[in-house]
Amino acid sequence: MMENRKDKLRIYLEEQRVKILPEIKEREIWLKTDGDLINDIVGPRRSGKTYLMMLTIKKLLEKVKKEAIIYINFESRKLFPLEEKYFNDLIEIIHEEELLDKFGRLYLFLDEVQKIKNWEKYLRSIYDEFKGKIKIFISGSTSKLTKSKLNYLLTGRHLTTVVFPLSFKEFLKFKGFEYGKIITEEKKAKIEKFLREYLMKGGFPEAVLSDNEEIIETLFLDIITKDIMPKVKNKEIIEEMGYFLCSYAARLTSFSKLSNILKERNIKISVPTLEKYFWLMKDSFLFFDIQIFSYKIKEQLQYPRKIYCLDNGFINYFGFKFSEDKGRIMENCAAIHLFKKSLKKKKIKIFYWKSKDGKEVDFVMKEGLKIKHLIQVCSNLKDYDTKKREIKALLKASKELKCKNLLVITEDYEAEEIVEGKKVKFIPLWKWLLQEQE
Repeated sequence: MMENRKDKLRIYLEEQRVKILPEIKEREIWLKTDGDLINDIVGPRRSGKTYLMMLTIKKLLEKVKKEAIIYINFESRKLFPLEEKYFNDLIEIIHEEELLDKFGRLYLFLDEVQKIKNWEKYLRSIYDEFKGKIKIFISGSTSKLTKSKLNYLLTGRHLTTVVFPLSFKEFLKFKGFEYGKIITEEKKAKIEKFLREYLMKGGFPEAVLSDNEEIIETLFLDIITKDIMPKVKNKEIIEEMGYFLCSYAARLTSFSKLSNILKERNIKISVPTLEKYFWLMKDSFLFFDIQIFSYKIKEQLQYPRKIYCLDNGFINYFGFKFSEDKGRIMENCAAIHLFKKSLKKKKIKIFYWKSKDGKEVDFVMKEGLKIKHLIQVCSNLKDYDTKKREIKALLKASKELKCKNLLVITEDYEAEEIVEGKKVKFIPLWKWLLQEQE
């Protein structure tokens, strides 16, 4: 006899209750379990959203009974085919088992919730009906989770947490390395060795904990095939385009230029289609871009943009090797960190700067109406001409944008120099990453 939908859900919930939680390494992000706000967790696929939910459940179990915690992963084959009525079934099961009467407050975790059609309206209904009684956590692999009707339906009633691949500080923790407050010569050597590994492997937890390099390809294709391909017609182009953008990371480009380059490789794609595909990749947290700094919006739109990949492991695997272009790998790493910072603090915006005579500054950090920092990334400061060029661009941008905070992120050079009456700070990438994450 075929089991009905509600029985299927009931069996699934019971299996989850008796399931032993996996060993989980703590991260620098956490979910708030108090209050009534819906916690929506977004980020790239397999970056740790489910594990963050599991970690939250583990901490909850210290103070609440396991029966008061409900976890559902809508990517589980045991729940297929997915139906909207699962939400009503869930509430019926809660009433039938008298869970609210027994525990007073329930904690509901819905993983990959966007897989169910019209999930937003059901969540709103549950939120309104059980406010203060059911605390809701939801996750999704695209930023559309927060751009959807949820924002409209629950304005001011939800809190977004973005889960990215590991920061360098988290990477060291996953490797079991504690550097402490005093960095000795031996510790510094180990940190530099770990940084090289971080720049090559990236920060996806599975890649960090595995010696199998091919896991990086699996992670990349998982995002491409599950989050992007279902939304496009030219499926064979998407994969090739993803590889190409990895090799083009940290470079100035425009969609028309990209279209022409792809045509040379026998990949015919129009500029509007290319733009659409890029936004889908951006929405899935695979790539992001920054525009030129200008006080004129028209100029920002006309000039080429810089495209970055959200994980260095993808660049190193599909694009160019660490040894081939250390500077661009370092720049991409710095861009990831600044991008995360801009998402945490909405007033912060990132741009690049370029003068009419071709001088360029990698990052302009704008906070509110003020330019707060000008940042260059340079791997080879031992070369006099390179150092002179990088500093010259910083000084010109400093004068034009009236910014005194001038920083050069280096491979291993650390100093403060006065150049033409202005202080320029040089700091190794590893030190900047660890300081910035405090």
